[in-house]
Amino acid sequence: LKEQLEETRLESPKRAHSFIVPKDAQERLITESTIADDIQAHNGNIGEKEAADFAKKACQHARCLYATLAYIKRGADICALLNEGITDKDLPLLRKPNDRNAPLYLRCGNHVQTMTTWKPKYRENFDRFQWWMTSPVFEEGEHYYLDEKAVLPFIHLVDNEKSLGTKQGGYSEVYPVRIHPAHHNFWESTAQQGNGPLVAVKQLFSSDETEFRKESTILKALGPKNHPHLIKLLATYEMGKKYHLMFPYADANLRTYWEDHPSPSFDGDTVLWSLKQMSGIAKGLQLIHDFRVTVPLSVPGAGNINIRLGKGKGLGQLKVEKGEQWFGRHGDIKPENVLWFAKDHYSPSPHHMGVLQIADFGLGRFHGRDSRSGVNPETVLSSPTYEPPECKMKLPVSRAYDIWSLGCIYLEFITWLLRGSAAIDGFADFRGRDATDTGINDDNFFTITTEEGGPKATVREQVSAWSEQLHSDKNCSQLIHDLLDLTMSELLVIESEKRSKANWLCIRFQELLKQAETNSEYCLKPVPRKP
Repeated sequence: LKEQLEETRLESPKRAHSFIVPKDAQERLITESTIADDIQAHNGNIGEKEAADFAKKACQHARCLYATLAYIKRGADICALLNEGITDKDLPLLRKPNDRNAPLYLRCGNHVQTMTTWKPKYRENFDRFQWWMTSPVFEEGEHYYLDEKAVLPFIHLVDNEKSLGTKQGGYSEVYPVRIHPAHHNFWESTAQQGNGPLVAVKQLFSSDETEFRKESTILKALGPKNHPHLIKLLATYEMGKKYHLMFPYADANLRTYWEDHPSPSFDGDTVLWSLKQMSGIAKGLQLIHDFRVTVPLSVPGAGNINIRLGKGKGLGQLKVEKGEQWFGRHGDIKPENVLWFAKDHYSPSPHHMGVLQIADFGLGRFHGRDSRSGVNPETVLSSPTYEPPECKMKLPVSRAYDIWSLGCIYLEFITWLLRGSAAIDGFADFRGRDATDTGINDDNFFTITTEEGGPKATVREQVSAWSEQLHSDKNCSQLIHDLLDLTMSELLVIESEKRSKANWLCIRFQELLKQAETNSEYCLKPVPRKP
């Protein structure tokens, strides 16, 4: 049996010389008859019926325990351990470091009596191999507290996936893993372990539980709604004082999707898919905005954010509008945080062009402008492209922040539809300008001028001019005119209180969709406006 278990083990890609013996292999190899035979072969005083009873109990409550014993060739000791009341729920057994003679003990502190008579090498081996048999099985929506010695049920990636690598952000790093199909219930497992979907593990840099809760609470609450346009949190775990969140691994983000499809066809399929995705993102955002949070999104790190106001003006504090800290908001909507999945696992009628999902929400951060530990905000010269003017205007921010960012993305989406991905870069260059105070090019969608009454913001004239150019594009249909008008008159609005709310935006999209699905002329017939 030891050799059979050895045959099935898989080496952990995260830790050399550590293995897992997968759950399905244990279930296949460790049966009531194998255990009963083992017991009788080594305990002459145990009869057939008693051996069968022990074997049944072991299969029900102590299969990992028996697997570990069998691996160190002490399988028959399962009887004494079961008599002592020890089962899988007591694993892992604990061992004092650097003391070969110390007995193994339970979490409550009691020694495991059966093992006190063992030679030290058996105890040492049991301690080592128990981790191989007890790799966690992840269930959707659950949180796990894992020991640092736990061997995660990740298996090696196939060759063409090895280049995917780790992506680092300001608060976390994300890397792809494949979980052994017997060690999760996230989706239907395929028979072959090497071809199941990848999982993205996001490890937070902060060990602060509040930070983790800010991100996980909203994801957990919205997860059961299975919204096709919100990233789904699969499970979470804490290991080595670090918090980890698991998500489906995306094939691309919206930015890379546009780049990978540089010249889209202006046909019914593409235009309707784009409209459905824009509408879906608005619906996903509405769910986030309607969510009542339990950790207020105005604690240090989310509410008190230092921002540069310009040369000689020092730093301003970004504040959250009164009452707004109790609602979900995204705070960093940009094409990189909208993910594209070629296959939609959760929609009842998936589209062959895939699905876009909002990711990285729940933190309520504002474009990495937090007073991040060890980073002097004076040296952070970022001028985030998709942020609204209220940040620079020293005005309190609210959920309307996200609506402006959405307007920016929609304008780029329409640009891609009509002119392809190169035109998105062209648009950035067209509206870009060197900021007078830093000399750094800023490609915001607004401009701030200083007037007698103080700073004044306007939609950047090149943004309005670009919208007009799109209106006069040779392919521009009535649907595209309506989308551009909606974006410019209801989303890219300087006064945040005058921007559309997410729920109203959803209603507007439903109207557009209804018309587009029933009237292909509305959707596709070119009716460009005269420049």
